[in-house]
Amino acid sequence: MKRGLFFAVIALFAIGCTARPMGGDTGWKVYGPPGPAGPAGPAGAQGPAGPAGAMGPQGPGGPAGMAGAQGAPGASWTSFKNFLFDFDKSDIRANQMSEVSDIAAYIKQNPSTKVGIDGHTDPRGTDKYNQALSERRVNAIRDALIKAGVPADRILTGAFGESRLICNQSTEECWQRDRRVEVLISTK
Repeated sequence: MKRGLFFAVIALFAIGCTARPMGGDTGWKVYGPPGPAGPAGPAGAQGPAGPAGAMGPQGPGGPAGMAGAQGAPGASWTSFKNFLFDFDKSDIRANQMSEVSDIAAYIKQNPSTKVGIDGHTDPRGTDKYNQALSERRVNAIRDALIKAGVPADRILTGAFGESRLICNQSTEECWQRDRRVEVLISTK
């Protein structure tokens, strides 16, 4: 009888150890330390770009750009005309084309005169972009003067980007004043 009771207890223990818990659970829960991390899976596909955000505040000014061409020793430069440009444009405005003719006529009448062209931008945009934009503006004026008959060897150019602002307010009127090409005249 002892033997029968002993086998009955062992049988009940064996059945209890293999039985699944009730209540919809699908298996035993064994808790222990976590195993090592597995290898990373492949990268997923890139999602679509999100909507564009609003422009943030202007950052601090950067270092000054390259200086323009140096004039002849002892040369005295006088401001002659300014060309104004639209935002992010380097095309000469139609209403300023007559000024190109005026400058060309003056240079032809004064054969010892040299022309200096300095290009500028407003402070919006990166230093690198503004430098290139001021160079395009200078080139537009220089090319127009050459086309109007001014000899290329009498034209000196400089592009300064946003490094020489004449207005420090963040208004369209102020920015317009900085989007300019200054034409300077020297008699030496």
